[in-house]
Amino acid sequence: MRQFRPALQLPSPTPDFLAFFPFHVIVDEHLIIQETGHGLQSLDFAQCHGRNIADLFDILAPIEFFCLQVLLSEREQTCLLRHKATGVLLGGKVTKHHQRYVAFLLIPWVADTADIKHIPLQPKSIKRAQRQLFYSSLLNTRKLNVQKKQLFQAHALLSMRESESRTLTHIVSMTDNSVIIANALGYIEWVNEAFVRRSGYLPEEVIGRYLGDLMDGDEDTAEQIKRQLQLKQSYHAELLRTAKDGTSYWVDLDIEPLFDANGQVFNYIAVARDITERKTAQETSSRLHGIMQSTFELSPDGFVTFNKKGVLSSFNPAFLNMTGLQPEQLYAIPQDEFVRLLKSLCQDDETSAAQRLPDAVVLRMTKPKLTVIKHSVREAQDSDDRFVGTIHYFRDITQESELHRMKGEFLSMAAHELRTPMSSIHGFTELLLKREFNADQQKDMLATVHRQSVRLTKLINDLLDLAKIEARKGMSFDIRPYRLTDIVDTALKEFLVSGEGRAISFNFNNHALKVSADFDKLIQALVNVLSNAHKYSDPGTEIRLYIHEQQKYQHTYVGIAVEDHGIGMSKEHMDHLFERFYRADTSGSIPGTGLGLCLVKEIMEIHGGWVDVSSVYGEGSVVTLWLKKLKD
Repeated sequence: MRQFRPALQLPSPTPDFLAFFPFHVIVDEHLIIQETGHGLQSLDFAQCHGRNIADLFDILAPIEFFCLQVLLSEREQTCLLRHKATGVLLGGKVTKHHQRYVAFLLIPWVADTADIKHIPLQPKSIKRAQRQLFYSSLLNTRKLNVQKKQLFQAHALLSMRESESRTLTHIVSMTDNSVIIANALGYIEWVNEAFVRRSGYLPEEVIGRYLGDLMDGDEDTAEQIKRQLQLKQSYHAELLRTAKDGTSYWVDLDIEPLFDANGQVFNYIAVARDITERKTAQETSSRLHGIMQSTFELSPDGFVTFNKKGVLSSFNPAFLNMTGLQPEQLYAIPQDEFVRLLKSLCQDDETSAAQRLPDAVVLRMTKPKLTVIKHSVREAQDSDDRFVGTIHYFRDITQESELHRMKGEFLSMAAHELRTPMSSIHGFTELLLKREFNADQQKDMLATVHRQSVRLTKLINDLLDLAKIEARKGMSFDIRPYRLTDIVDTALKEFLVSGEGRAISFNFNNHALKVSADFDKLIQALVNVLSNAHKYSDPGTEIRLYIHEQQKYQHTYVGIAVEDHGIGMSKEHMDHLFERFYRADTSGSIPGTGLGLCLVKEIMEIHGGWVDVSSVYGEGSVVTLWLKKLKD
């Protein structure tokens, strides 16, 4: 930056040199005048010595209030004083004079020639006035140089502002955010390159349009933007925009008013950040959260989650159904208290309350009902492998546990049931091969072998039939219309042929009654019921078979009832009656596999019917097979 400098570099003043400056002033550290030049004395006839410089002069430059340190720091700057008595301007520089004094080296400075007439002149001082006019002209020239310096400074400031403006324009042009500048009325004046790339609209297609209309929002959005602009307030919203090619994208829009020094809006600047990826991620996250929440609520397994502070944060309905707990019991409880609450629902015996597996614990709960639950715990982590909480997983394995128990009992029973006839068959055939027996003995042994082989065959057939029914779900059934009396008569004959040898009381002559059935499968079911009645009742008691009807589900159903007067069943036996491998008699004195009634139930359900059982312990039972009656 150019600075004003005088034409002459003035040396440090000496007494002889000060004679060249008739208007010089020397002051001490308190700015008290100690000496003045003879030119100044001719202007001011009053006594100058001992007075403060501010009493004689108006200090025009420098503008700071004079003190010794300020004066010395301004040695390179022009000093400008106005003589109060005459109004004459004196200009020059300040320099150090000895150690404790400062010298003002001054000459007249003419700002306006009209000022000359204000100077009082005496005839003998005309030459002096001419010299003052010369010095005033020189001082005025220096003043113009000061003004020129100020002009240069203003020009430099303006250049700096223009450079900053170009830099900001370059930055805005390079950003990935769309930038729009509108005038004070809200009409677009400029858009950056990012807006053109994202929207597809050229600057000439949007300049002059209203800012609210350009945002592609609905009428309410456009009206809201217009209202905010009229109120000279900022606006923020997330909007779905449409590009020129028809594609849609989301923007986070900010519109800010720009105010001048008088508080008036001179421009609006709108910045639209593309948030399509963020919106897509949010929608995906929201959709996945909805799916996970639905899965969480609909899952038959129980879930309980704890945050990273170990406080319960959520649970699903399945867990409440398993444990019978109420939501208010679980609200924001710590994890250790939750574990104690679980233990209170389990059996008192700790050895039977929990069974440890490699990755889980099996809990045997007694509340709200007898339930076996597999309990697993996992730590949850985010994508950066940071711990975010704990998940407790509960699965009801009561049925699996019961099935495991029944399978164990079945294997034990099946081994016994298979081993008994096989031992008899093996033993008697070995005797017949190694020893000689008379005809009656041989016949008796062969009868035993035959009876045991029939028993073994029935056990295997029951297992195979049950497996087939489960695998095919009735696909192998050949269901046709049959007279009910033909089905019952055939079942009674097979029951007698099978070696049971027990008379059954039956009296029914309605040969017109028909049902739809698989002939062989229905006979198999009826024979199983008759066989159970025979095995679980004394030989001297009566077994009765009869037919009756009932209305149900707007249809007429026919029931084939088998009544015995045997040992009957308790309520506990009735609860497990149709479970596979379950037997009411666990002594082993009555042969059987525990599959008979289970097989009967499967056959009747495939026929569209059902099985009813009523029993009184110690008095007997009635088993009824229900089938839909065919219309005549």
